[in-house]
Amino acid sequence: MKPFTIALSLFAITASPLFAGSYQIEAIEVPHYVMPEVGGLGFTPDGELVVALRRHGILMAQPSADPTAFPWRSFSTDSLHNPCGIQVISKSEVIVSQMPELTRITDTDGDGIADNYENIASPWGVSGNYHETNALVPDGQGGWYVAVGTASHNGPTFTHTRGTFAPNGRTGRNYAAVPWKGWILHVDSTGNSTPVAGGFRAPNGIVIDPQGHLLATDNQGDWRGTSPLYHIEKGNFYGHPSSLVWDKEFTKNVSQDPLQYYIDDFEQYQKDRTRAVIEFPQGFMCNSPSEPLFDTTDGAFGPFTGQAFVGDIAGDRILRCMIEEVDGVLQGAVVKFIDGGIGGGTNRLVFSPDGKTLYVGQTYRGWGNLAEGLKRVTYTDELPFEVQNIELEKDGFRLTFTKPIDSKKAYKLSNYNVKSYWYKSHHAYGSPQMDLQELGVSKVEVDGKTLFMQIPNLQADRIAEINLPSALAATDGTPLGQGQICYTIRKLKK
Repeated sequence: MKPFTIALSLFAITASPLFAGSYQIEAIEVPHYVMPEVGGLGFTPDGELVVALRRHGILMAQPSADPTAFPWRSFSTDSLHNPCGIQVISKSEVIVSQMPELTRITDTDGDGIADNYENIASPWGVSGNYHETNALVPDGQGGWYVAVGTASHNGPTFTHTRGTFAPNGRTGRNYAAVPWKGWILHVDSTGNSTPVAGGFRAPNGIVIDPQGHLLATDNQGDWRGTSPLYHIEKGNFYGHPSSLVWDKEFTKNVSQDPLQYYIDDFEQYQKDRTRAVIEFPQGFMCNSPSEPLFDTTDGAFGPFTGQAFVGDIAGDRILRCMIEEVDGVLQGAVVKFIDGGIGGGTNRLVFSPDGKTLYVGQTYRGWGNLAEGLKRVTYTDELPFEVQNIELEKDGFRLTFTKPIDSKKAYKLSNYNVKSYWYKSHHAYGSPQMDLQELGVSKVEVDGKTLFMQIPNLQADRIAEINLPSALAATDGTPLGQGQICYTIRKLKK
């Protein structure tokens, strides 16, 4: 285990250069005898950090000021089967979504070590493929929503599977050969399960926002031009056809392989699929989004209350999502929150009980740069200069910043660069930017913390990529941290 100890030293206590003074990033040392592949993070009511690991079990520790001196204890040393979600009830009870089941793990005799493992529900099948992960979020009513991933052509299925094997579910790059792969399921408090929505590829994160909307990320690939964040509504289809082999209504009306059906009738596919709330442009913005986490800290973590943070498994970054409702649908923008200094592999996020610190669980799944372990990001109470929010207007965008804007550096229109494009979701893997258009900024207005950009010819079903002037600064001289914002327009403002 010595190489792991050395690797940790590479992530010394540091501050991201884009947030110098506002946020501090620290690496947290875990016991040398575990592989630090984090599948779940949570906190007990009395403030212990809970970490579910892919190949060890579950660790707990009361966080210390020194990130190298957490007093770790093993709540469970039994290896779990690729845990990807966790709900912490108490220091003696946790709920974990493993690859084969939803499991309640408890310490019944009070010695601090789990001794009871109860299968709450296992409605989905298991083919043996490594890609079939299950993310988890409590529904607030004693039940759970589980996001079930598909299998990958890079891995096999076993000869003996759990659940009915569907040969026509085995076709394609990512496939659903056993029940409910590529679905969001609801499991009630008694273990009964109900399918909610299908059409997912690799939904490695699911959350309920402060307004009660259910949202999930998915990953770019086949039938995914770029990675999306979806608003999950019962009965909707989210674009990856493999899951439809388990939809009785679909198979009743369509006898052929769902993949082939939509390849043959791509226009119908465009009509049937639900669009994303936000699309994360591949490469420069995000390559593999993971768990979203909404900021409910009421300002303890900075000026982004109500917005969502999203990790990137394959990039050295954490994203921030600004969502609004336009004409009855959710849509919005993504901007980088941290770009560099956090490391790759960001898989799970949780806020500390006081809200000032974001704990980051990282894992390496065979793509992206090798990065595993725990980090934490702490707000220092020094306000950064960032785009705090963005709203679509009839003829452009209104941006609100965290500090008053230096108007002298804001009015030169040639310093703004705005473009629009879209990604094609089809059976091929990914998509380039389609129909790239340069959009001119015809007027800029500044009022305190607000900047309005008048942009002619905005169109629905496209991403508007806004690149703000690099010289833009606050009146106190603070330079702008992140000036690139990508807004997904589903509906135009009337």
